[in-house]
Amino acid sequence: MNSDFIEQLLYEEEGPTLDFKRDQYAFAKATEEEKSELLKDIIGFVNCWRRGEAFILIGVQEVQGGKSTVHGISDHLADHSLQQFVNNLTNRPVQFGYEACECDGKQVGIIRIEMQKRPVFLKRDYGKLKKGEVYVRRGSSTDPSKPADPDEIALMGSGQAVEAKAASLSVEFAAIGLEQSLGTQIEWTAENCEMPDSNDIPLLDDRPHSVRIPGGGSIQMPNMSSLDSMYRLNETYYHDLAYYEFIRRLVKEVRLVVINTGDAPATDVRLEIAAPVGQGFNIADVSELPDVPERRTCLLSSPAMKNLHLRHVGHVAVNKNDQQMKVEIDCGNLQPGRKVWTDSFRLGIGQSGEVELKGHVFAANLTKPQEFSLKIKADIQRTSMTLDELFALDKEDDEE
Repeated sequence: MNSDFIEQLLYEEEGPTLDFKRDQYAFAKATEEEKSELLKDIIGFVNCWRRGEAFILIGVQEVQGGKSTVHGISDHLADHSLQQFVNNLTNRPVQFGYEACECDGKQVGIIRIEMQKRPVFLKRDYGKLKKGEVYVRRGSSTDPSKPADPDEIALMGSGQAVEAKAASLSVEFAAIGLEQSLGTQIEWTAENCEMPDSNDIPLLDDRPHSVRIPGGGSIQMPNMSSLDSMYRLNETYYHDLAYYEFIRRLVKEVRLVVINTGDAPATDVRLEIAAPVGQGFNIADVSELPDVPERRTCLLSSPAMKNLHLRHVGHVAVNKNDQQMKVEIDCGNLQPGRKVWTDSFRLGIGQSGEVELKGHVFAANLTKPQEFSLKIKADIQRTSMTLDELFALDKEDDEE
């Protein structure tokens, strides 16, 4: 669950779909009486008359009429233990989950209770709760002394209750810098330029130049720039320039748009694209791309922090290891018909042909992840560059 969604919940008030708990529930080594408080709250939300998912935020104190206060907690419940505890006691499996999250720099726990079949009740007495009683959250609390009556229970089981709708999401390519969808298949042309052999590219140096003196002869005068102690000569300047130009011609920006095409809101939407290494293309974050090389670098300058971004809706994170490349995009919450235009990432394709990017869309109210496929028909032109052409690039930069 992303931080943006939690932040939104902090501004809501307790009710049929939300509860705040200042402290963690008593669970490990707790008595049945103590643990029945947690059991009551989960069952109460399951049976509650609501039209969406319900959430219990642990480590948060409600502030009516304002943003609730995050106090944080020092320990978390184990989801698998919690699942086993609840489902061993109830008449049917309860669909819920526990997540550990960070908010305002502090740890909070979140119990998410899905819309599901009702009624749910206990198969035996447990703590302060009674077998067969249908506990229902009404407003901002669940009162064990006021369980559902027979008519209400019958209505729960009749199917007349509003069922949760599943979100429907689509993913398409988007134009760079424009809010324009390009569909699920695009074409592009790039250049795979073979650079001069590294051994043939000279190192840059401050070679002294000759000055003639009266009477014949000459003396060697060093370049004035070499006397500047604040700037260090970049000896590999031409190597860096060759690599920069190779990447500039081959690698292109990719941007996506995620659309809620269904009738139900999609909550906590996340998109993932994963591909094994060695498929003929490479996914890159902007931080991996080279900067325009400089002949001299300032000793006081620090490397550009190109990958330092605050997380936001549409934020792209690229993670790679020796086996896999993965793109992860947070899309927040999407109302029906709404779109999220993502940040861009970079893609380099080595040769002509069709490249398929396969991924999944996750959302809190999707019963299972949605698969999607995006295709690129690439025309990669193979060229080569001589040393003279490489040196000419340097002259072009000087003219600019």
